[in-house]
Amino acid sequence: MLQIQSFAAKFVMRPSSTPGPSTVVEQMPKTKTLDYRVVGRQTSGSGGGGTSPYRRLRATALVLLSFLLAVAADDLLGLRLGFSQLPAGFIGIYRRVGPESGPQVFCAGSSLTVSALSWSEVSEALGQGIETWGVGGSSPDIWEEWQKHRPLSNVTIIGVSVYDLNEMHLADARADVVPLSRTVDDLWASHTDSALSHRILTQYALKYVRLLFPTAGNADKVLVGVRSEVAVYLGRQASLAEHEGVVLQPPPPILDAGESTSSVSEWSSAHLMRRLAVLRAENRGRHEFFNGPKNSAFHRMLSRARQQGRVIVVVLPVSRPYRQEFLDESTDAAFEKAIGQTMVIVPEATLVRLDRLPGISDPGYFFDLAHMNSFGRRLATQAFLMEVSNGGSQRMSDATSSASISPGK
Repeated sequence: MLQIQSFAAKFVMRPSSTPGPSTVVEQMPKTKTLDYRVVGRQTSGSGGGGTSPYRRLRATALVLLSFLLAVAADDLLGLRLGFSQLPAGFIGIYRRVGPESGPQVFCAGSSLTVSALSWSEVSEALGQGIETWGVGGSSPDIWEEWQKHRPLSNVTIIGVSVYDLNEMHLADARADVVPLSRTVDDLWASHTDSALSHRILTQYALKYVRLLFPTAGNADKVLVGVRSEVAVYLGRQASLAEHEGVVLQPPPPILDAGESTSSVSEWSSAHLMRRLAVLRAENRGRHEFFNGPKNSAFHRMLSRARQQGRVIVVVLPVSRPYRQEFLDESTDAAFEKAIGQTMVIVPEATLVRLDRLPGISDPGYFFDLAHMNSFGRRLATQAFLMEVSNGGSQRMSDATSSASISPGK
Protein backbone atom coordinates (compact mmCIF):
# COMPACT_ATOMS: atom_id res chain seq x y z
CA MET A 1 0.00 0.00 0.00
CA LEU A 2 2.84 2.40 0.88
CA GLN A 3 4.52 1.66 -2.42
CA ILE A 4 1.32 2.61 -4.33
CA GLN A 5 0.96 5.89 -2.44
CA SER A 6 4.62 6.85 -3.04
CA PHE A 7 4.24 6.07 -6.70
CA ALA A 8 1.06 8.21 -6.98
CA ALA A 9 2.72 11.10 -5.16
CA LYS A 10 5.05 11.63 -8.07
CA PHE A 11 2.08 12.71 -10.21
CA VAL A 12 0.17 14.82 -7.68
CA MET A 13 1.10 18.47 -7.22
CA ARG A 14 0.34 19.84 -3.79
CA PRO A 15 -0.34 23.59 -3.54
CA SER A 16 2.54 25.52 -1.98
CA SER A 17 1.86 28.02 0.78
CA THR A 18 4.89 30.08 -0.07
CA PRO A 19 5.05 32.34 -3.07
CA GLY A 20 7.08 31.04 -5.86
CA PRO A 21 7.34 31.27 -9.53
CA SER A 22 4.03 30.91 -11.41
CA THR A 23 3.37 27.61 -12.93
CA VAL A 24 3.03 27.64 -16.62
CA VAL A 25 0.35 25.35 -18.02
CA GLU A 26 0.79 24.49 -21.60
CA GLN A 27 -2.43 24.13 -23.60
CA MET A 28 -2.89 21.18 -25.82
CA PRO A 29 -3.45 22.02 -29.44
CA LYS A 30 -7.12 22.00 -30.47
CA THR A 31 -8.20 19.31 -32.85
CA LYS A 32 -10.07 20.32 -35.94
CA THR A 33 -13.80 19.63 -35.72
CA LEU A 34 -15.40 18.21 -38.80
CA ASP A 35 -18.76 19.80 -39.63
CA TYR A 36 -20.91 17.43 -41.70
CA ARG A 37 -23.94 18.81 -43.52
CA VAL A 38 -26.52 16.67 -45.37
CA VAL A 39 -27.29 18.14 -48.72
CA GLY A 40 -30.83 17.41 -50.00
CA ARG A 41 -34.43 17.18 -48.67
CA GLN A 42 -35.43 15.57 -45.46
CA THR A 43 -37.10 12.24 -46.01
CA SER A 44 -40.07 10.84 -44.12
CA GLY A 45 -39.10 9.38 -40.81
CA SER A 46 -36.11 11.74 -40.29
CA GLY A 47 -35.89 14.18 -37.47
CA GLY A 48 -38.47 16.71 -38.76
CA GLY A 49 -41.45 14.40 -38.14
CA GLY A 50 -43.29 15.66 -41.26
CA THR A 51 -44.72 13.76 -44.22
CA SER A 52 -43.32 14.01 -47.68
CA PRO A 53 -45.69 15.73 -50.16
CA TYR A 54 -44.86 12.99 -52.63
CA ARG A 55 -45.95 10.34 -50.17
CA ARG A 56 -49.20 12.15 -49.46
CA LEU A 57 -49.88 12.44 -53.17
CA ARG A 58 -49.21 8.77 -53.68
CA ALA A 59 -51.67 7.80 -50.91
CA THR A 60 -54.34 10.06 -52.40
CA ALA A 61 -53.81 8.55 -55.84
CA LEU A 62 -54.16 5.03 -54.44
CA VAL A 63 -57.44 5.91 -52.71
CA LEU A 64 -58.79 7.56 -55.86
CA LEU A 65 -57.74 4.64 -58.04
CA SER A 66 -59.38 2.15 -55.66
CA PHE A 67 -62.60 4.19 -55.71
CA LEU A 68 -62.66 4.34 -59.51
CA LEU A 69 -62.03 0.60 -59.76
CA ALA A 70 -64.88 -0.08 -57.31
CA VAL A 71 -67.23 2.15 -59.34
CA ALA A 72 -66.23 0.44 -62.60
CA ALA A 73 -66.63 -3.04 -61.10
CA ASP A 74 -70.07 -2.25 -59.67
CA ASP A 75 -71.21 -0.68 -62.94
CA LEU A 76 -70.08 -3.74 -64.90
CA LEU A 77 -71.84 -6.07 -62.47
CA GLY A 78 -75.00 -3.98 -62.58
CA LEU A 79 -74.91 -3.89 -66.38
CA ARG A 80 -74.49 -7.65 -66.54
CA LEU A 81 -77.35 -8.30 -64.12
CA GLY A 82 -79.70 -5.81 -65.75
CA PHE A 83 -79.53 -2.93 -63.25
CA SER A 84 -80.18 0.44 -64.83
CA GLN A 85 -80.75 4.04 -63.79
CA LEU A 86 -84.40 5.06 -63.76
CA PRO A 87 -85.20 8.03 -65.99
CA ALA A 88 -86.32 11.36 -64.59
CA GLY A 89 -90.07 11.46 -63.98
CA PHE A 90 -90.30 7.67 -63.73
CA ILE A 91 -93.51 6.42 -62.08
CA GLY A 92 -93.50 2.81 -63.28
CA ILE A 93 -93.82 0.53 -66.29
CA TYR A 94 -97.07 1.27 -68.09
CA ARG A 95 -99.39 -1.66 -68.81
CA ARG A 96 -102.89 -1.94 -70.18
CA VAL A 97 -105.45 -4.36 -71.57
CA GLY A 98 -108.77 -4.07 -73.39
CA PRO A 99 -110.33 -1.31 -75.54
CA GLU A 100 -108.29 1.84 -75.87
CA SER A 101 -111.23 4.08 -76.71
CA GLY A 102 -113.69 5.38 -74.17
CA PRO A 103 -113.29 5.67 -70.40
CA GLN A 104 -110.56 3.56 -68.86
CA VAL A 105 -110.47 1.67 -65.57
CA PHE A 106 -107.58 2.66 -63.34
CA CYS A 107 -106.03 -0.30 -61.51
CA ALA A 108 -103.86 0.41 -58.47
CA GLY A 109 -101.93 -2.46 -57.02
CA SER A 110 -98.64 -4.26 -56.78
CA SER A 111 -97.58 -7.37 -58.66
CA LEU A 112 -99.76 -9.32 -56.20
CA THR A 113 -102.81 -7.67 -57.79
CA VAL A 114 -101.54 -8.35 -61.32
CA SER A 115 -100.94 -12.03 -60.56
CA ALA A 116 -104.27 -12.51 -58.75
CA LEU A 117 -106.66 -11.90 -61.65
CA SER A 118 -107.03 -12.56 -65.37
CA TRP A 119 -107.24 -8.94 -66.46
CA SER A 120 -108.41 -9.66 -69.98
CA GLU A 121 -111.50 -11.34 -68.48
CA VAL A 122 -112.02 -8.46 -66.07
CA SER A 123 -111.77 -5.95 -68.92
CA GLU A 124 -114.28 -7.91 -70.97
CA ALA A 125 -116.72 -8.14 -68.05
CA LEU A 126 -116.53 -4.41 -67.33
CA GLY A 127 -116.57 -3.45 -71.02
CA GLN A 128 -113.67 -1.04 -70.59
CA GLY A 129 -109.93 -0.92 -71.00
CA ILE A 130 -107.79 -1.18 -67.86
CA GLU A 131 -104.61 0.82 -67.20
CA THR A 132 -101.93 0.58 -64.56
CA TRP A 133 -98.22 0.93 -63.93
CA GLY A 134 -95.76 -1.48 -62.41
CA VAL A 135 -93.08 -0.92 -59.75
CA GLY A 136 -91.56 -3.79 -57.78
CA GLY A 137 -93.02 -3.99 -54.27
CA SER A 138 -95.24 -0.95 -54.83
CA SER A 139 -97.81 0.23 -52.31
CA PRO A 140 -100.38 3.06 -51.86
CA ASP A 141 -97.76 5.82 -51.54
CA ILE A 142 -96.61 4.94 -55.09
CA TRP A 143 -100.08 4.18 -56.45
CA GLU A 144 -101.17 7.68 -55.47
CA GLU A 145 -98.67 9.08 -57.98
CA TRP A 146 -100.18 6.86 -60.68
CA GLN A 147 -103.68 8.02 -59.83
CA LYS A 148 -102.69 11.64 -60.42
CA HIS A 149 -102.02 10.73 -64.06
CA ARG A 150 -105.54 9.32 -64.55
CA PRO A 151 -107.97 11.95 -63.23
CA LEU A 152 -110.72 10.95 -65.69
CA SER A 153 -111.04 7.26 -64.82
CA ASN A 154 -114.65 6.44 -63.92
CA VAL A 155 -113.79 3.11 -62.23
CA THR A 156 -110.95 2.51 -59.79
CA ILE A 157 -109.82 -0.96 -58.73
CA ILE A 158 -107.44 -1.06 -55.74
CA GLY A 159 -105.86 -4.34 -54.70
CA VAL A 160 -104.41 -4.57 -51.19
CA SER A 161 -103.01 -7.26 -48.91
CA VAL A 162 -101.16 -7.57 -45.62
CA TYR A 163 -97.99 -7.38 -47.70
CA ASP A 164 -98.95 -4.17 -49.53
CA LEU A 165 -100.28 -2.21 -46.53
CA ASN A 166 -97.44 -3.16 -44.19
CA GLU A 167 -95.66 0.08 -43.34
CA MET A 168 -92.47 -1.85 -42.57
CA HIS A 169 -92.08 -3.02 -46.16
CA LEU A 170 -90.58 -0.37 -48.47
CA ALA A 171 -90.50 -0.50 -52.24
CA ASP A 172 -86.96 -0.26 -53.57
CA ALA A 173 -87.90 2.46 -56.08
CA ARG A 174 -90.04 4.47 -53.68
CA ALA A 175 -87.68 7.47 -53.60
CA ASP A 176 -87.67 7.57 -57.41
CA VAL A 177 -91.47 7.92 -57.59
CA VAL A 178 -92.70 9.66 -54.43
CA PRO A 179 -91.55 13.29 -54.01
CA LEU A 180 -89.48 13.98 -50.91
CA SER A 181 -91.81 16.80 -49.86
CA ARG A 182 -94.80 14.43 -49.89
CA THR A 183 -92.86 11.92 -47.79
CA VAL A 184 -91.79 14.49 -45.21
CA ASP A 185 -95.37 15.77 -44.84
CA ASP A 186 -96.73 12.24 -44.34
CA LEU A 187 -94.06 11.30 -41.84
CA TRP A 188 -94.77 14.41 -39.82
CA ALA A 189 -98.56 14.10 -39.97
CA SER A 190 -98.68 10.38 -39.18
CA HIS A 191 -96.17 10.57 -36.29
CA THR A 192 -94.16 7.71 -37.77
CA ASP A 193 -91.60 6.26 -35.37
CA SER A 194 -88.02 7.43 -35.76
CA ALA A 195 -86.61 4.09 -36.96
CA LEU A 196 -89.05 3.82 -39.86
CA SER A 197 -88.65 7.51 -40.71
CA HIS A 198 -84.89 7.01 -40.90
CA ARG A 199 -85.29 4.02 -43.24
CA ILE A 200 -87.61 5.95 -45.55
CA LEU A 201 -85.49 9.09 -45.71
CA THR A 202 -82.32 7.05 -46.22
CA GLN A 203 -83.82 5.82 -49.48
CA TYR A 204 -83.51 9.32 -50.92
CA ALA A 205 -79.80 9.43 -50.07
CA LEU A 206 -79.36 5.94 -51.53
CA LYS A 207 -80.98 7.17 -54.73
CA TYR A 208 -77.92 9.36 -55.40
CA VAL A 209 -75.42 6.75 -54.24
CA ARG A 210 -76.77 4.47 -56.96
CA LEU A 211 -75.67 6.94 -59.59
CA LEU A 212 -72.18 5.53 -59.00
CA PHE A 213 -73.00 2.15 -57.43
CA PRO A 214 -76.16 0.80 -59.12
CA THR A 215 -76.24 -2.39 -57.01
CA ALA A 216 -76.12 -0.55 -53.66
CA GLY A 217 -78.80 -1.84 -51.30
CA ASN A 218 -79.78 -4.68 -53.64
CA ALA A 219 -77.94 -7.63 -52.12
CA ASP A 220 -80.79 -10.09 -52.67
CA LYS A 221 -81.27 -9.04 -56.29
CA VAL A 222 -77.55 -9.42 -56.90
CA LEU A 223 -77.58 -12.94 -55.45
CA VAL A 224 -80.60 -13.89 -57.54
CA GLY A 225 -78.98 -12.41 -60.62
CA VAL A 226 -75.70 -14.22 -60.04
CA ARG A 227 -77.56 -17.51 -59.57
CA SER A 228 -79.38 -16.88 -62.83
CA GLU A 229 -76.14 -16.18 -64.68
CA VAL A 230 -74.56 -19.33 -63.28
CA ALA A 231 -77.64 -21.37 -64.17
CA VAL A 232 -77.52 -20.11 -67.76
CA TYR A 233 -73.80 -20.85 -67.98
CA LEU A 234 -74.35 -24.40 -66.70
CA GLY A 235 -77.48 -24.95 -68.78
CA ARG A 236 -79.68 -25.23 -65.66
CA GLN A 237 -82.06 -22.32 -66.27
CA ALA A 238 -85.06 -24.67 -66.43
CA SER A 239 -84.22 -25.99 -62.98
CA LEU A 240 -83.81 -22.46 -61.69
CA ALA A 241 -87.23 -21.47 -63.01
CA GLU A 242 -88.75 -24.48 -61.33
CA HIS A 243 -87.24 -23.95 -57.91
CA GLU A 244 -86.97 -20.16 -57.69
CA GLY A 245 -90.53 -19.44 -58.75
CA VAL A 246 -89.60 -17.38 -61.80
CA VAL A 247 -92.67 -16.29 -63.77
CA LEU A 248 -92.50 -15.11 -67.36
CA GLN A 249 -94.57 -12.01 -68.07
CA PRO A 250 -95.44 -10.72 -71.54
CA PRO A 251 -93.51 -7.56 -72.42
CA PRO A 252 -95.11 -4.16 -71.72
CA PRO A 253 -97.61 -2.75 -72.27
CA ILE A 254 -99.70 -5.95 -71.88
CA LEU A 255 -101.43 -6.25 -68.50
CA ASP A 256 -101.18 -9.98 -67.96
CA ALA A 257 -99.41 -12.08 -65.36
CA GLY A 258 -98.47 -14.87 -67.76
CA GLU A 259 -98.66 -18.58 -67.10
CA SER A 260 -97.07 -20.17 -64.05
CA THR A 261 -97.80 -23.68 -62.87
CA SER A 262 -95.04 -23.95 -60.24
CA SER A 263 -96.10 -23.69 -56.62
CA VAL A 264 -94.76 -23.17 -53.13
CA SER A 265 -95.83 -26.71 -52.28
CA GLU A 266 -93.00 -27.94 -54.53
CA TRP A 267 -90.32 -26.03 -52.64
CA SER A 268 -87.78 -27.76 -50.49
CA SER A 269 -87.64 -26.82 -46.82
CA ALA A 270 -84.31 -25.04 -47.40
CA HIS A 271 -85.78 -22.95 -50.21
CA LEU A 272 -88.79 -22.04 -48.08
CA MET A 273 -86.60 -21.01 -45.17
CA ARG A 274 -84.42 -18.88 -47.45
CA ARG A 275 -87.37 -16.98 -48.91
CA LEU A 276 -88.95 -16.48 -45.47
CA ALA A 277 -85.64 -15.07 -44.25
CA VAL A 278 -85.58 -12.60 -47.15
CA LEU A 279 -89.11 -11.43 -46.37
CA ARG A 280 -88.28 -11.14 -42.68
CA ALA A 281 -85.34 -8.89 -43.55
CA GLU A 282 -87.55 -6.74 -45.78
CA ASN A 283 -90.28 -6.14 -43.23
CA ARG A 284 -88.09 -6.33 -40.12
CA GLY A 285 -90.23 -9.23 -38.93
CA ARG A 286 -93.19 -6.91 -38.22
CA HIS A 287 -96.47 -5.89 -39.81
CA GLU A 288 -97.75 -2.38 -39.02
CA PHE A 289 -100.82 -0.91 -40.73
CA PHE A 290 -101.12 2.54 -39.13
CA ASN A 291 -99.02 5.62 -38.43
CA GLY A 292 -97.20 5.69 -41.72
CA PRO A 293 -97.18 7.12 -45.27
CA LYS A 294 -98.97 4.11 -46.79
CA ASN A 295 -102.05 4.50 -44.62
CA SER A 296 -102.23 8.24 -45.32
CA ALA A 297 -101.81 7.76 -49.08
CA PHE A 298 -104.40 4.96 -49.17
CA HIS A 299 -107.02 7.19 -47.56
CA ARG A 300 -106.32 10.03 -49.99
CA MET A 301 -106.61 7.62 -52.92
CA LEU A 302 -110.00 6.40 -51.73
CA SER A 303 -111.32 9.94 -51.36
CA ARG A 304 -110.14 10.90 -54.84
CA ALA A 305 -111.46 7.69 -56.41
CA ARG A 306 -114.86 8.26 -54.83
CA GLN A 307 -115.11 11.63 -56.57
CA GLN A 308 -114.26 10.07 -59.95
CA GLY A 309 -116.74 7.18 -59.96
CA ARG A 310 -117.08 3.58 -58.85
CA VAL A 311 -114.57 2.14 -56.39
CA ILE A 312 -113.70 -1.57 -56.10
CA VAL A 313 -111.40 -2.64 -53.26
CA VAL A 314 -109.94 -6.14 -53.57
CA VAL A 315 -108.36 -7.75 -50.52
CA LEU A 316 -105.80 -10.29 -51.71
CA PRO A 317 -104.63 -13.47 -49.96
CA VAL A 318 -101.10 -14.57 -49.12
CA SER A 319 -99.88 -18.14 -48.83
CA ARG A 320 -100.26 -20.21 -45.69
CA PRO A 321 -96.50 -20.26 -44.95
CA TYR A 322 -96.50 -16.47 -45.08
CA ARG A 323 -99.40 -16.25 -42.63
CA GLN A 324 -97.92 -18.80 -40.26
CA GLU A 325 -94.56 -17.04 -40.19
CA PHE A 326 -95.56 -13.38 -39.87
CA LEU A 327 -99.20 -13.00 -38.83
CA ASP A 328 -101.02 -13.62 -35.57
CA GLU A 329 -104.29 -12.57 -33.98
CA SER A 330 -103.11 -9.05 -33.21
CA THR A 331 -101.84 -8.36 -36.73
CA ASP A 332 -105.02 -9.85 -38.23
CA ALA A 333 -107.10 -7.57 -36.01
CA ALA A 334 -105.04 -4.53 -37.00
CA PHE A 335 -105.42 -5.35 -40.69
CA GLU A 336 -109.19 -5.78 -40.33
CA LYS A 337 -109.32 -2.41 -38.60
CA ALA A 338 -107.47 -0.83 -41.53
CA ILE A 339 -109.94 -2.36 -43.99
CA GLY A 340 -112.82 -1.17 -41.82
CA GLN A 341 -111.52 2.39 -42.03
CA THR A 342 -111.49 1.98 -45.80
CA MET A 343 -115.21 1.32 -45.89
CA VAL A 344 -115.87 4.30 -43.66
CA ILE A 345 -114.22 6.59 -46.21
CA VAL A 346 -115.99 4.97 -49.18
CA PRO A 347 -119.05 3.14 -47.79
CA GLU A 348 -120.50 2.60 -51.27
CA ALA A 349 -117.36 0.83 -52.54
CA THR A 350 -117.51 -2.79 -53.68
CA LEU A 351 -115.39 -4.78 -51.23
CA VAL A 352 -114.13 -8.10 -52.61
CA ARG A 353 -112.54 -10.34 -49.97
CA LEU A 354 -110.52 -12.81 -52.03
CA ASP A 355 -108.52 -13.53 -48.89
CA ARG A 356 -111.61 -15.24 -47.45
CA LEU A 357 -112.04 -17.73 -50.26
CA PRO A 358 -112.08 -21.23 -48.75
CA GLY A 359 -108.63 -22.80 -49.07
CA ILE A 360 -107.19 -19.88 -51.05
CA SER A 361 -104.04 -19.77 -48.88
CA ASP A 362 -103.05 -23.27 -49.96
CA PRO A 363 -99.40 -23.21 -51.12
CA GLY A 364 -100.50 -24.93 -54.32
CA TYR A 365 -102.18 -21.69 -55.41
CA PHE A 366 -99.00 -19.59 -55.12
CA PHE A 367 -95.79 -19.56 -57.13
CA ASP A 368 -94.07 -17.72 -54.29
CA LEU A 369 -95.07 -16.67 -50.79
CA ALA A 370 -97.37 -13.86 -51.93
CA HIS A 371 -98.02 -14.18 -55.71
CA MET A 372 -100.75 -16.45 -57.02
CA ASN A 373 -100.03 -18.91 -59.83
CA SER A 374 -102.33 -19.83 -62.71
CA PHE A 375 -104.44 -22.17 -60.57
CA GLY A 376 -105.03 -19.61 -57.86
CA ARG A 377 -105.67 -16.91 -60.48
CA ARG A 378 -108.40 -18.99 -62.10
CA LEU A 379 -110.22 -19.42 -58.80
CA ALA A 380 -109.77 -15.78 -57.78
CA THR A 381 -110.96 -14.42 -61.13
CA GLN A 382 -114.21 -16.41 -61.00
CA ALA A 383 -114.89 -15.21 -57.47
CA PHE A 384 -114.02 -11.59 -58.33
CA LEU A 385 -116.30 -11.44 -61.36
CA MET A 386 -119.20 -12.95 -59.43
CA GLU A 387 -118.73 -10.51 -56.57
CA VAL A 388 -118.38 -7.44 -58.79
CA SER A 389 -121.49 -8.37 -60.78
CA ASN A 390 -123.39 -8.71 -57.48
CA GLY A 391 -122.06 -5.39 -56.22
CA GLY A 392 -120.31 -7.00 -53.30
CA SER A 393 -123.58 -7.69 -51.53
CA GLN A 394 -123.16 -11.45 -51.01
CA ARG A 395 -120.82 -13.21 -48.69
CA MET A 396 -117.71 -14.45 -50.47
CA SER A 397 -118.23 -18.01 -49.30
CA ASP A 398 -121.70 -18.07 -50.90
CA ALA A 399 -120.52 -16.51 -54.14
CA THR A 400 -117.74 -19.05 -54.61
CA SER A 401 -119.30 -22.25 -53.35
CA SER A 402 -119.42 -23.59 -56.90
CA ALA A 403 -116.05 -22.16 -58.01
CA SER A 404 -113.74 -24.49 -56.14
CA ILE A 405 -110.62 -25.45 -58.11
CA SER A 406 -108.01 -27.81 -56.73
CA PRO A 407 -104.38 -26.75 -57.07
CA GLY A 408 -102.71 -28.27 -60.07
CA LYS A 409 -105.94 -28.99 -61.93
